[in-house]
Amino acid sequence: MVSDHNHICWGDDHSHHHHGGHELAVCKLHARYGAVTALRDISFSLHCGHTLALIGPNGAGKSTLINILAGLRKPVSGSILWNGAPLHHTRSEIAYMPQRTDVDWSFPITVRELVEMGRYPALGLWGSLNKHDCAIIDKALDSMQLTHLQSRQIEELSGGQQQRAFLARALAQEAHILLLDEPFTGLDVPGMEALAALLKSLANEGRLIIASHHDLNTAPRIFDHALLINKECIGFGPTQQVLTQDNLMAAFGKQHITATT
Repeated sequence: MVSDHNHICWGDDHSHHHHGGHELAVCKLHARYGAVTALRDISFSLHCGHTLALIGPNGAGKSTLINILAGLRKPVSGSILWNGAPLHHTRSEIAYMPQRTDVDWSFPITVRELVEMGRYPALGLWGSLNKHDCAIIDKALDSMQLTHLQSRQIEELSGGQQQRAFLARALAQEAHILLLDEPFTGLDVPGMEALAALLKSLANEGRLIIASHHDLNTAPRIFDHALLINKECIGFGPTQQVLTQDNLMAAFGKQHITATT
């Protein structure tokens, strides 16, 4: 483990090491679906080495925000800076993990082939895997404890193993920002605890983990920061300080659930 003031680089390019930690800065982000406002004036900033939960009711804009950060949607206005430069100028530094329900698990691909896809941005259109790429893939599989499962079809894995396979793909990509859409949905308690430990470990290595999350009771144990939204920002900061009764009432209204802290 390294401190949250260091930054991991798996490859030969050490230019990303930054003693202060890389910073993601979102400023006055607005998004719409037609005439409907999805996000309004969202602003926050956070350095690498942290885990951030996006929390809010259904329709609050959590998935929209993740899709914008991942480059899958464009905002109406606002800026997203990564280390002072537009985030999507360095797309290879962002890895997106969709909701498990959005993945076709019957697609014929092995665990290793899925993880190899993380190297594609570095290979270019006609590139092929070399010894260096294979070493990174091997390390990613080992880090997620998937080496013994690398020849399995992804549909043969448990829910927790499938999540780890996608995380291994992100590691193979050498991504610095990991975006996860409801990663704990559908996992049993052991699977959830194992995934939470992995996310903390990845943050401790110097990555920034951002995930939408719906369980207010587990959020303080899994994430050190929270962004509470309902189309606009209700609160941002250390998780236990954000999930107050007043903030939860503002975000969820009468449907809010008391968070255990």
